Amino acid sequence: MSTQQTETTPDNVAEIATERGTLGQRGVFTLLGIMGSEDALRALILLPSGKTVMTEADGTSPLGPVRAIDATSVTLLRGGRRMRLDLPA
Repeated sequence: MSTQQTETTPDNVAEIATERGTLGQRGVFTLLGIMGSEDALRALILLPSGKTVMTEADGTSPLGPVRAIDATSVTLLRGGRRMRLDLPA
């Protein structure tokens, strides 16, 4: 027997994702949203190619190792330097 888990998109994430011009004004990589429980946060990142990736703390991503995820940002290690992606305001 399998169980299906569904999550709803937080209002602030849905608002940013559907606001005209928001994503085009961002840098090369865009943090679209952060979801999950406080002890198991996951982040959705938009790549320049238009592909999205889901990652978790201590995981890996096309950008490099993920060092931390909090309620508003993701910290990665890219080229030996820390890189922080913040949610759009």
